[in-house]
Amino acid sequence: MKRTYLLFFLLFPLLAICQETEQKFSLYFEHDSARLSAQHLQIIEGINISEEKDELDIHIKGYTNSLGSPEYNLKLSNERAANVTALLREFTIISSQGYGELDTDAAKNRRVDILVHYKKDHIPEAGDIIIEPIIVPKKKPSFTSSLKKGDKITLEGIMFYQDRDVIMDESRDALDKLTIFLKENANIKFKLIGHVCCGDPLRPGNDFINVRTGKNNLSEARAQALYNFLRKKGIERRRMRYEGMAFRQPTGENNTKDRRVEIMITDVE
Repeated sequence: MKRTYLLFFLLFPLLAICQETEQKFSLYFEHDSARLSAQHLQIIEGINISEEKDELDIHIKGYTNSLGSPEYNLKLSNERAANVTALLREFTIISSQGYGELDTDAAKNRRVDILVHYKKDHIPEAGDIIIEPIIVPKKKPSFTSSLKKGDKITLEGIMFYQDRDVIMDESRDALDKLTIFLKENANIKFKLIGHVCCGDPLRPGNDFINVRTGKNNLSEARAQALYNFLRKKGIERRRMRYEGMAFRQPTGENNTKDRRVEIMITDVE
């Protein structure tokens, strides 16, 4: 809880950028060192949890005090700036640079300044060097990760006969793995969600016909078929629900990805 409050207060100035043109964070270093301290990492983490990364620019400026030769101080200031830059690569960084020594030997001059502003407020300067952000894809939940309420996993390898709610024999291995996982994690409640491909974007709620029954509920019927299979394998009814989404949630990738059944965690007891 203390850590949560600390990050909030560290981030609060960043949240206030909307009222200011620019916000500055200063990281102070030990003499003759470019190593990031635990306090530095907490400040950087507070910046990194921003959900507006694609709207912000960051300038990183390293300095030293006047002790040491100018050449050494320039090198040290660049090392300090580079170490900070390496941990903020999800932002667009402009002119990460060491500027060498400031006028006095005061401890406050051994620092890196992190300047944050909205891209729309950036005023280009001669010599700007833009470092494009590294986009880190969000890791999709899987049966090997620590699952939480709301996580959704596509059940790879569970296949159905065309236009039917009948699970194919080739799905046996995937079904066994799912059953084992659910038995080993009896504290998890979940919903099985069926989807179809190739629907009408203007009428995404229109489901396809289940040829086996003639009913217009193929996505729901497939989710129910998996529900019935798990019931026979001993998974308690109270833990499970099922639902058909028709074409309401296409992946935007391809027909194979759209034609799927997902499991969504509804509670972790």
